[in-house]
Amino acid sequence: MKPNWKISLAAVLCTCAMLIPPKAQAVEIPPEVQAEFDRLMSIGAGDILDQYLSTLSEEVRDALMAAEEAKNAAPTLSSGVEADPGSASCGVNLGWDLDSTGTLTITGSGEMLDFRDAHPAPWYAQRESITAVVLGEEVATIGSRAFADCTNLQTVAFPDQLSAIGDEAFQNCSALTTVKLPGSVERIGWAAFENCARLSWIQIPGTVKSLGGYAFAGCVKLATVAIPAGVTAVEMGTFRGCTALVDVKLPENVTFIGSNAFAGCAQLRMITLPDAVTEIGIQAFSGCEGLKTINLSINLETIGAEAFARCTGVTEIAVPGSVRFMGDGAFRGCTSLRNLIVPEGMTEISNYLFQDCTELRTVLLPETVTTIGRYAFSGCKNLETMVIPAGVAEIGDEAFASTGMWSIVFQGDAPVIAKNAFRNTKTEAQYSSAAQGWNPKTAVSYGGELTWKTE
Repeated sequence: MKPNWKISLAAVLCTCAMLIPPKAQAVEIPPEVQAEFDRLMSIGAGDILDQYLSTLSEEVRDALMAAEEAKNAAPTLSSGVEADPGSASCGVNLGWDLDSTGTLTITGSGEMLDFRDAHPAPWYAQRESITAVVLGEEVATIGSRAFADCTNLQTVAFPDQLSAIGDEAFQNCSALTTVKLPGSVERIGWAAFENCARLSWIQIPGTVKSLGGYAFAGCVKLATVAIPAGVTAVEMGTFRGCTALVDVKLPENVTFIGSNAFAGCAQLRMITLPDAVTEIGIQAFSGCEGLKTINLSINLETIGAEAFARCTGVTEIAVPGSVRFMGDGAFRGCTSLRNLIVPEGMTEISNYLFQDCTELRTVLLPETVTTIGRYAFSGCKNLETMVIPAGVAEIGDEAFASTGMWSIVFQGDAPVIAKNAFRNTKTEAQYSSAAQGWNPKTAVSYGGELTWKTE
């Protein structure tokens, strides 16, 4: 079975499809729109997503849906031929036998068929009896869901010429403890080893070029992983919920860390992103409570929504100057984070960006910032001072609510400040006498206790 979020995804896409005309227009999706869409998709917020989509132009909705459908299309990693219902075959030139000891032997040559929930493997009804799998030397691929739900499977003998492991091939094989893949495997499919709860060690050969999303999600005993040099992306949810994972080695040519790739890896202590990485997806490292050291790529451009949310152990993050976008809540709930410099060139402090970073003392904003989003610094009770650059034109609702600031300096003309932007905050607010638009009498709507003075 697919993870629950996929059911939500299907429902959302079906609902949203009613909003989409038959033919999508090829348009560029604004990064902030993509980030909010991804965030809502990740939490399964169907009703809210519908509302959000209704605020967008028809062309942008079309482009979002087309991109999402392409992204979530599960690749076929073996023969591409699905088994017929009720068939006892597992491949055109393959046979199988399950003996009284629980050993399932696959004989013959060529590619295995792909199986699905509706068309399961011919041994599926006997899956709980299977304790070992032996694949003949001429078996070329393992089909999708071939051994899924074989909860008593303990050992697998792989052939030396195996090239691909299909989607969900070993999903929910909860008794499997170690896996040594041959040096011929090039592709590991979507959710191939998902929820193998006792898998503590796996050798991924250097020949692997494609590592599918959710491939090892829920492998709660997996402690170390070395990703081969041929892999260029850590896909969506690949190691999600690997709560024992303490060490991950990423190859130098990885360019992308997908959504939820390491989410919930609570024991992960350090992550070093190769300099080729340009994008970190939404919630990629969210909930990695043990993270203390984060070394970001010098070429990083995008940090997705909630990418490091609730990384409660990290105290310092050096954000490289190449970063141009940090999504909603990217550092939300990083309760040990003390200082951060926002790179020059960024124009927006996103919604919830530093919300509840309770130890945050100082944040330096560049002159390029024009917008501070809603709840951006809300709950930063140890935040001391803030300098608002002259180019800031808008400060969102509750942006500085419940902070510990004793001083805030506005360097330019009065921005549009939302109601309750300073709720439950007592601070001295300073602005230039030469600046335009300031009227301290309006401060009562800001929600806090602001003492105004001019320089």
